[in-house]
Amino acid sequence: MSGGMNGKPKRVPVLKKSECSRCHAPFVAGQTCIEIPQVGLGYSTGKRVCDECFQGILKKTWDDLEVIKVI
Repeated sequence: MSGGMNGKPKRVPVLKKSECSRCHAPFVAGQTCIEIPQVGLGYSTGKRVCDECFQGILKKTWDDLEVIKVI
């Protein structure tokens, strides 16, 4: 299964008060956040994370890929 089948993370506008699904920082209407599709949940809304959490996710993914390269 390729990542493209489930979509890719995208920047979306925040329409109502909510929070980051990872660190629970508040979002306010008018700002943007990153929406990450959830694997296996075809038509549901993805998880929304703040920019800082998204950078942490990217770093962890990069680190994991570096480990896999040497296998």
